Amino acid sequence: METQITGRRAAAALRRREPLRLRTELKAVLYLVPFLIPFAVFYLWPVCRGIWMSLHVWGIRGMEKYVGIANYDKIFNNPDFYVYLWHSFYFVLLCTPTVIALGLILALLINERIWFRTAIRSAFFLPYVLSVSVISFIWLHLFDAKNGPVNALLGLLGAGELNWLTDRGLVWWAITIVTDWWTVGFVMVLFLAGLQEIPPDHYEAAKIDGAGAWQRFRHITMPGLSSVMKIQIFYQVIGSLKLFGQVQIMTGGGPGDSTNTMIRYIYVTGFKKDMFGLASAQSIVFCVIMLMIAAIQFKLTDRKDG
Repeated sequence: METQITGRRAAAALRRREPLRLRTELKAVLYLVPFLIPFAVFYLWPVCRGIWMSLHVWGIRGMEKYVGIANYDKIFNNPDFYVYLWHSFYFVLLCTPTVIALGLILALLINERIWFRTAIRSAFFLPYVLSVSVISFIWLHLFDAKNGPVNALLGLLGAGELNWLTDRGLVWWAITIVTDWWTVGFVMVLFLAGLQEIPPDHYEAAKIDGAGAWQRFRHITMPGLSSVMKIQIFYQVIGSLKLFGQVQIMTGGGPGDSTNTMIRYIYVTGFKKDMFGLASAQSIVFCVIMLMIAAIQFKLTDRKDG
């Protein structure tokens, strides 16, 4: 009898809690509305619209014909797709390690007690606040083969004239230099924040135990920066895959097609060839590839954390 009474009371209490719980959840949804509305309008709707366009022949005048997955067949049967995809990944292999290494070195130097530390930090971060078009036009003139300051400096050092933007062997390094110079300040600031989170007591104890500079870096600094390093790698890989502005302004995809990337491939297909349906399909495919890369990175990160 007592068990039945207790069960009824528990059920009544649960029924009283349900309206309160429902009201709490509704309040939470209301708080999310200011975010969900712009998210739906500016992200979900364009993605859904892009998927719909990718199933059609779609020109500047609008929808012309439903073709199903024919656009996707064209993508995977076109050798250019694989060439431009490789160009995007090649830039990741060049840019990501170099910018992370440079950012880490700068962070380690600025983290020391040196004069004008704030001014130096600001000088390295300043290019990051500029737009990609400004950065690209600056370096377009710096790399000019005839009158560029870079070749003038190399001439003073005894080196010959280099065709930075028309030589297939140099052009990717030129774009990497530009991108590293533009983004290294942001990488440096993140590493600097991570370095300042490492307790100084760890270094002092290591010095007392006789650990050298390399041992302190290997066993204290790098483990302390592991979480920042994972964020940096993830951000730089995705950012490098989206390379467009530097290539569009500085090389136009040249020399030949040697610097054409996936983003520029999509741009040319849509805005130069008036094939927006095919360009939408290319965008969806590339988006899926980047999501797969992000998922792999998260999986590897979780495995290492475990």
